Amino acid sequence: MQELSKEKLKQILKLKTEKGREKEEKFLIEGLRLCEKAFFSDWEVELLLFPAEYVQFLKAKKLMREFLKEKREVLILSNQDMKKLADTQTPQGIFAVVKKKAFTLNKDFLSKVSLLVGLDNIRDPGNLGTIIRTADSAGVNGVLLSTGCVELCNPKVIRSTMGSVFHLPVIERLELKDIIPELKSSGFKIFASEVREGKDYTKLNYTEKICLLIGSEATGIHKEILNLADERIKIPIYGKAESLNASVATGILLYEIIRKKKCNLLE
Repeated sequence: MQELSKEKLKQILKLKTEKGREKEEKFLIEGLRLCEKAFFSDWEVELLLFPAEYVQFLKAKKLMREFLKEKREVLILSNQDMKKLADTQTPQGIFAVVKKKAFTLNKDFLSKVSLLVGLDNIRDPGNLGTIIRTADSAGVNGVLLSTGCVELCNPKVIRSTMGSVFHLPVIERLELKDIIPELKSSGFKIFASEVREGKDYTKLNYTEKICLLIGSEATGIHKEILNLADERIKIPIYGKAESLNASVATGILLYEIIRKKKCNLLE
């Protein structure tokens, strides 16, 4: 193991910007859980970094050994460099550089899946990460992001997924209005969350291949996309709040869809 050089630090610091991540096609992750999730997935993790004193932690030591066994690079950080790399106020000590992975929406993929989530203009990183984590928990087969969504490799997005980003195909920068016809031709029924005009989500049947569309809390789903949906659904609001948080709404709707699908299979 070697110490992190000034030149290598300079290269890695570029990954703290969206432009740098785009150019290098890599991103930086922070924290033991995320580093473990990434390493034991089919994503390529090319570099592990942590301070010398971090080796005393058993899990960190185990992960370091796994890296060395795979002949991947492990570098020792100074406390000063750790603070430069950290995206949190209290650095978690361990970092990894991960190569981006591109997923493609094509007929082969669509023929193998039955439940997708499409997100329109979700700009809040915490919301996007939590939705991905929720989708992973619910057994969703993939998440589709419109061009208006926040960057997937934004550090807060990655952190909020709690590692689910490494389990679930997430396809970025899609024009949802252009891909919905393709989804329909592959047998998907499109359900769009619409706060005011939708049908009560508990009153519908969910038996087919489904794509659930969720829009931002500020603007909802763009009208041209909404008009392409087969059904508009809503979660009734019984209190004085105007709407639910997008990630909370996604969880409620997904688990009702899953529940109804399982009930239909048992009948």
